[in-house]
Amino acid sequence: MSPTTRSLTLLIGVALMAGCWGGPNHRLGIANGTLAPCPSSPNCVHTGIRHPDGTKGMFADTRVPRGELMELISSVVEATPRTKIIAQDGDYLHAEVTSRILRFVDDLEIGISFDNEVIIRSASRVGRGDMGVNAARVEDLRVRLQAAGAIR
Repeated sequence: MSPTTRSLTLLIGVALMAGCWGGPNHRLGIANGTLAPCPSSPNCVHTGIRHPDGTKGMFADTRVPRGELMELISSVVEATPRTKIIAQDGDYLHAEVTSRILRFVDDLEIGISFDNEVIIRSASRVGRGDMGVNAARVEDLRVRLQAAGAIR
């Protein structure tokens, strides 16, 4: 392989990989009391719209003052391995979760709706499947948020 061909192959490979680790592929934040819906691909879990079917909703423990609820949720998220909080504002939190081996980045969003529902959206940025990673992440958060007293 000539040096020019090798350089061109390397350049194309880097460009393709950079596309895989791009930013979120949906709007971020809360709009009309909820987070963005999941795409049609099976690599997203959304507790607010119960996607995929059978996903359980989460409701805040009413004994926790609303002003302290997101602080409690934030402390649970901060304690999650390979998770970095990117934005937090009032009733909304956005974090990036990096996979252990291939370093893929998933978006984790948590919002509190008008009726005190804690809505979690966990979605892969690339690919169609996620081998159940996002569903497991949401269930792990459910257990840890219950243990912390944030949800019932």
